[in-house]
Amino acid sequence: VLSFNSSIWLILQERTGALDSVDVKTYNDLIIEFFRNGLDLDFVNEGELSHIEDVRTTITIVNILFAFSFVSLISGFSYFSKSQKRFLLDATRKISIFIFVITLILSILILTNFQTSFLSFHKIFFVKNFVFPADSLLKTLYPDEFFFGLSALYLISVLVVSLAVAVLSHKLKLK
Repeated sequence: VLSFNSSIWLILQERTGALDSVDVKTYNDLIIEFFRNGLDLDFVNEGELSHIEDVRTTITIVNILFAFSFVSLISGFSYFSKSQKRFLLDATRKISIFIFVITLILSILILTNFQTSFLSFHKIFFVKNFVFPADSLLKTLYPDEFFFGLSALYLISVLVVSLAVAVLSHKLKLK
């Protein structure tokens, strides 16, 4: 959801000063359209396009994994006996707590040393194409401060959702 929300992007870009330099909203909308439908991005150079394609692939994989997990959980709930449902709810609660704790630890590590974390993330997921000149369009539109804010939002979202799922699965198990 955060990956395709240009309103959130604009708020973060306003805080970084990116709004002062180019027509940010138009570029954001075109990039989001590319993420959704593969629209041609003729305003970026070859290296930037390669990076944006890799980002699109990463977002697609994460979305597929999330959808698969959600569908598996719901379908499992529909076909299981009462004792199997209790087991599934207990497992869901434990996994959600585990995700919460890991995300909390990662949040502290990532947000207290963002530059190193950001660089390490890119070295793992975008090996060929993550260094751009300071005056490149991507760096102008999306400076590191933008990604710090977006990372914080992602991490907070994971914390809230995992905690909500843990509480909900616990309450449902008690019924």
